[in-house]
Amino acid sequence: VRRSQIEGWGAYLTEAVPADELLIEYVGEVIRLKLADLRELKYDRMGLGCYMFRVDDEWVVDATLKGGAARFINHSCDPNVRIA
Repeated sequence: VRRSQIEGWGAYLTEAVPADELLIEYVGEVIRLKLADLRELKYDRMGLGCYMFRVDDEWVVDATLKGGAARFINHSCDPNVRIA
């Protein structure tokens, strides 16, 4: 994990990884979408980066304060890692 040239932090690989190999698990607090929307506003007011992953139309994993390094993977505008 290092500073991104675009914004905030990003995760970068130092070697090639075969397709379909598990890299890391995205962990955090599982919350409802409505709460995620409120937290996004709160994090913005606090000047924090917002690291959330939408699971479906109802659930979001909020890794902003309680997440692992995987939260930085889904930070690219042109990602090349498939989230399973």
